[in-house]
Amino acid sequence: MPFRLIYSSEATPGLATADLEEMLAESRIRNRVCGITGVLVFVDGAFLQIIEGEKDDVLGLMERIERDPRHRSIKVFHEEEVDERAFASWNMAYLSPSTEEVARWVELEGGTTIGSVLSSVEREPGRLPGMVVNILKAIANP
Repeated sequence: MPFRLIYSSEATPGLATADLEEMLAESRIRNRVCGITGVLVFVDGAFLQIIEGEKDDVLGLMERIERDPRHRSIKVFHEEEVDERAFASWNMAYLSPSTEEVARWVELEGGTTIGSVLSSVEREPGRLPGMVVNILKAIANP
């Protein structure tokens, strides 16, 4: 049964576009080998990521992320076994939306900062299933 993990982190200050592109390229290769799928969202210096795969593989990836110096202040919002993967077609989809778009994904009325949006998700994890669906829609209709 597939396992899904959703977390956020802050990018270390000074993370350049080239660093982000390298991170995505490495992730896509490693994820393909490990059978991991998901999406990385980057907005205003914050990462929001949904990772899916076999539980041991996903947790192993999370351990690598926790050791990665490009991430700090990591918060895991949600972990669960799921009937099927939502992001089965993407080794690592990537989106860089506005804060307002992320707020709409989690069905908030206006988010002033990505931090406030993520705090709302942390306080109200019931928003996560809708967020996953809305991210899928954003990927399908860029």
